[in-house]
Parts: sequence; structure tokens; C-alpha cells
Amino acid sequence: MPLSSLDCLSIGSCCKCNKDLTRFHKIWLCEKKHMTCCQCFANKMFYENKMRCSSCSESLEPIKPPCEDNDHVFIYVDDSNMWIEAKKLAANKSNLKCVQDPRLRWTLEKKVAWGILYGSEPPPIDSVWQKIRERGWKVIITQRSTFTGKEKQVNHQMVADITALVSGCIVKGKIVMVSGDADMIPAIKKSLEMEWSTEIWMWKNSVSNSLRKLAEKNPGSMNINILDSRLEEVTFTNYTFDRKKIPETRTVIIKDIDFIPDETWQKKLGEKLGWPFQIWKGPEKFQNPGDFKDVILIFSNAKARDEKDFEKHHFEKIFRDLNRKYPGKISNYPAYRRHFDRQEEISLSNKFEPLQSLEEQTSKESLTGDDLFSSYEAIEDLDEDDEKEQFQVVRSKQQKKTQKYSTLCIWRSKCKKGLKCQYHHTDDEKKFFRNFCKNKECTYKGACRYGPSKCFYAHSDKNSFCCTCHSWGHLEKNCPTP
Repeated sequence: MPLSSLDCLSIGSCCKCNKDLTRFHKIWLCEKKHMTCCQCFANKMFYENKMRCSSCSESLEPIKPPCEDNDHVFIYVDDSNMWIEAKKLAANKSNLKCVQDPRLRWTLEKKVAWGILYGSEPPPIDSVWQKIRERGWKVIITQRSTFTGKEKQVNHQMVADITALVSGCIVKGKIVMVSGDADMIPAIKKSLEMEWSTEIWMWKNSVSNSLRKLAEKNPGSMNINILDSRLEEVTFTNYTFDRKKIPETRTVIIKDIDFIPDETWQKKLGEKLGWPFQIWKGPEKFQNPGDFKDVILIFSNAKARDEKDFEKHHFEKIFRDLNRKYPGKISNYPAYRRHFDRQEEISLSNKFEPLQSLEEQTSKESLTGDDLFSSYEAIEDLDEDDEKEQFQVVRSKQQKKTQKYSTLCIWRSKCKKGLKCQYHHTDDEKKFFRNFCKNKECTYKGACRYGPSKCFYAHSDKNSFCCTCHSWGHLEKNCPTP
């Protein structure tokens, strides 16, 4: 008979060593219902030659196992191994140019047999683990290595638990492992030695060659099953963006859409562009989605197969492809944010922080008279009439001085810290840090809809910057410096 969740739950602990016991362990019981595990009973017989309970000195009798068949199934799942490889498989099936599809999610709707799931932290995802526990699963969490970021404790814990089960269980059964790591071989060999059958369930490209060879040597007791055809049964793709902030550098807006951006459209567009993205359909204040005619595409910052940086290499190509598909309707996030009506400001109510316009960011800070006196000492020599009148003092924001050293920065205009660098930078370099795209020529040139004054890229030699000689007046390809 198949193993139910109640069969695997602990029925008590050993009165000698406090080990958790199930009905499938070798257990001795006294008249007062005190349980003794097999190891403690063997030690008592070897050293004391007695069959008495350690707690009450009553005689011990063995508990008969529930049955002697081979239908008991114990499931062990390596969550990280299955999860990472599933995202890789999803990216391959969708013909994406990135290694993994970060939009993939597990589905917990279907009923699955009882088992033990092994995960790791960080990141802390207690809500996910709790949902799995509510389904009747036992969840074991281990910490990742602070140096390598790997989770070897997960594999070691699985091997230890499986070895302890097959060694201490009086009945024979079946071990089902959802993992393709070669680290599982010691546990599998022990299971085969104790005449337990073993099944491996994993994605095709994730099963190690060592496991395949071991399965070939034990065809009747060990089987490997491939999960690739069942990917859509246990996962789904999250096409909706639900983070707190919209990333400006990898966001594209399609304006005035005349179609419904459903999941079918997203899937086809993602396969054509070769990159995963999620959408945000509009502010929550629009009760009817049709009231918001623009759709915001947020592309995932995933690792590319060619190992090139997404924002520097792939995003520009995606922007051009979208512009060809939807001419005149494509905008980047900074331009869209600048031209958006202040009353219809992009905000996500309680989920997102409201986005300030450029005017609000550059405006001066105003203080009332009461605020001024609460922050500073009272101003002397004020007339009584002036004290009674309400007045407003305006002062500019004081910027913190970041420069700490007078030495010129060795990275010059290529410094990643930019205006926050503590070393000295020239005025030309500081100007470039405020206009960091001016070292690239605009792709559309004369056809650019923003024009030379508003476009983020260079349109002429006058507003072009060279990162070789670190000066304005020409691009790097036209630099006279050898």
C-alpha cells in the first residue's frame, strides 16, 4: 500500500536516546508504553544482558511491523537542484538568449504525496516554505556557505537521512529522489545493499553520468525517470511585474496600444525578442484596464548565454526591435517619466513609491518660519512686526562633499563611482557623469524623435564625449590620441 502522511509522522521517541521513531522503525515496547529503539536495545543486551526498559525496568517486547511488502514510498526532494535546472529548461524551451528564465514559479495546486523537501537560505523565503508545510511536507532548511555560496549541507543531509532510514527500518520500501547530483550515490548504494528499490526523477540535462552508469549496473532495482515532458504540470510563468520599484535602465513603454497584452501576446513577443520580461498594465486607480493605454515592459536582468552584459549589449537591440515592430510608440523609462502628466503620475498606490518628476527633484527646499527656528538658533535684531508676520525662507539643498583626496582618479571618465568618487575628477568628467550616454552616437540620428537637446545620446561632435582622452568634442572612434 502507498505510504500516507500519517505513516511517516513520528509516533514517539526513544526513552534512552530521544531519537524520533516511526512505525517502520525497529521498536521495543514495555507495558507502560515506553519505546526503545533498535540501537539502544542492542547496547542494553550487549553490555547488561537485560531485556528491561531503561525508564521503568519493565520487560520489553518487539512491536510487529505493519506489513512486509515492498510498497512503502519515501520521497526526498532537493529543491534548489530541481528549481535551478527547471529555469534553465524553461529558457531553452522558449528559445531565450539567457541561461535561466527567472519568471518560472512552482505550482502548489496539485496534490503530491508526502515527502521531505530540502532547501537553503539565504534568501529567506519562509512564506514559500510555510505553504509547502501546509501541504503536508516536511521542510529541512540549511545555510549556504558564506564563502562559495554553495549548499553542500543539503546533499549531505539527504544522504544522511536516507542512509539512516534504510538502515533502521524493519520493512523494505522504495526511495524516490528528486535530484541529479552524484553526491547521492553513497545513499543509493546503501539502499541497494539493504534491498531497497530506488527511483531518480530529474530533468534530462541534470542527471549526472555517474548516476546513469549506476542505474545501468542495477536495472531491476534502480530507475531514472525524466521530467522534461511534465514541466508545465508543476510550474507556471509569472508574466506580471510585482516588485516595489521599476528598474529604469531595463524598462520599455509601448504607448497607445490597440490590443490586449495577454499571456499569449507576452509569450510570442518574448520568444521573438529572445529575452524574458514582465509587464505592468497601469496604476491601480484605473479600475478598468482599458483606461490605461500604455503598457510597461520590465526586462529581466538575467545572465546571457554569450556572457555579455544585458544593459550594455542586449537591451539596445531589444529597443530597436520593438521600435521596428511598433514605430512611433516606443519610449524609454526616463523620457516617458519626464513627459507623463503630473496628475497621472506613475505610482502603484501602496505597492510602489510615487515617482518624482524632474521638476520636483531639482526644486528648492522650502521651510516655514517655525521650521527654521526649530532647526536653528533664533535670529537676532528682528522687529516685532516681522516676528508676527508669516514669512518663508528658501534655501538650496546642501550637497555633501564627496571628494576626499586631491589626487586625480586613475580611472578618469571610466570610474564606476562617478560623482560619488572620493578622488579628483575634471569638470569635463563630472559633466560626463551627469550625461553618461554621450559617449555613444544616437542610432536614429536625424530621425530621433527627441532631438539633439533632449536625447540621451550624442548627435554631433559638440555634445560627444571621448573616454580615451576624457574630453568633449568628439567620439572615441574619432579620437586623435593614439
